[in-house]
Amino acid sequence: MIPFFVADRPMSLRIIKGLPLQDYPNVRFGIMAHANTSSNFQEALRKYPCENLEYCDAARGHCQYQENICNCPFRKRILNQTVKICDSGIFTKEGATLTYKQLFEAYKKMGVEYGIMIDVYKDSKATVKSAKEALEVYKPYKDIFKLIAVAQGTSLDEYVNCYAQLRELGFQYIAIGGLLRRHEKAVRYARVNSEELMFDVLSKLRQKYPDDWLFALGCFNPSRLEKLQDLNVWADYKGWIFQYKKRNQTLNVYINDFISNHLDELEVQELNQKISKLKNTINERQDLVEKHDNLSQELYKGRRRFRESMRLLYQELQIQLPEKVAKFSTLTTRGLLGEQEKNLVNQMLQSLGKQESQESKFILDNIQQNRKLDKQIKALEKVIDTKNQSLAEQIINITSEPVRISKDAILICNQIARLVGCTEHEHRLEQVRSKIAQEVLKPLSKYNF
Repeated sequence: MIPFFVADRPMSLRIIKGLPLQDYPNVRFGIMAHANTSSNFQEALRKYPCENLEYCDAARGHCQYQENICNCPFRKRILNQTVKICDSGIFTKEGATLTYKQLFEAYKKMGVEYGIMIDVYKDSKATVKSAKEALEVYKPYKDIFKLIAVAQGTSLDEYVNCYAQLRELGFQYIAIGGLLRRHEKAVRYARVNSEELMFDVLSKLRQKYPDDWLFALGCFNPSRLEKLQDLNVWADYKGWIFQYKKRNQTLNVYINDFISNHLDELEVQELNQKISKLKNTINERQDLVEKHDNLSQELYKGRRRFRESMRLLYQELQIQLPEKVAKFSTLTTRGLLGEQEKNLVNQMLQSLGKQESQESKFILDNIQQNRKLDKQIKALEKVIDTKNQSLAEQIINITSEPVRISKDAILICNQIARLVGCTEHEHRLEQVRSKIAQEVLKPLSKYNF
């Protein structure tokens, strides 16, 4: 079983490249891209993992093998443990808009090992028809990437029948599609339609074709890893970029631990003045953090109110002015808008004849208030960062004194100093990589590939 992480921007590649693969040498995983990505991303995927020689996330520094990257041990390990697949982008906002010729050229440009055909959601007949066209256009690309067909259906029997037809056409690699339900106006929140149907389909196909290559599109989740492993089915995972804690949230935990369990250890006569200063800094920081939390909660509520307003307006547009719907679809998932997006909202209100209404005033005031709160939060975060730096310096200074300190206290102090020393961005990357390692790579390492 090989899990695939959906990636559509260079930052996703950076996160994946920095995974601790050296700790899981028997694990293979994949990158799932789509054809609607930017040219920059497509070029980065083609060069992966050596798309940036100035800084390598695997080496955590400057590339030392620029003269001969083929000798790089990090590159060798990553290439040995990584598979690249690309699909047509059917589940993106744009949908599958390319011809087969254009699509296969995109696959070629990205240097993927597997490319997926254009399927038709829940329509097995149209999908088989598309598969026949794909085979014709694929002939010049046979030595460049492996073509993956997609079985579609609305029932177990229809899936099995569609799969059999694709097999008869000569496909060696067949994925199972249509197991996702796409939420209207929110493509990124696609999720599994029915887990029971998904495993019924996969189990039936595995029983009937025990040696076939199978892929369940969009269906990987750490909770399904064991079942997919037992069925020897590959699958991709869009939800791996999860909600993460900000650096200050993590720092709060360590500081509270330090105050509750270790500060008393340092309260000796020689350090009274330094301890007093440290306590003042901690109290000042706590006040700032509390203010930050209150503003963040207020912004969170404001963004929710705005999204709900946009959802209701969008529904009105669908009924009254359906030709304008596409232009405003992205606003339904946003809570914080720039000036250009605010103008779009104004246009939406004017189109519906609401520009002078109380509803319009509420929405536009909401936009302004959210902007104001966001600005205040960012300014406060800079002040907290300065306070964090002062706090870390004081803790390091105190713990370097010749006094007896427990190992646990030293560990907490080092963790605080490390967190203060890293950027918000670095902290985010560390959390994502750590979660992937614990929830995906570590469980997979139990199996031999």
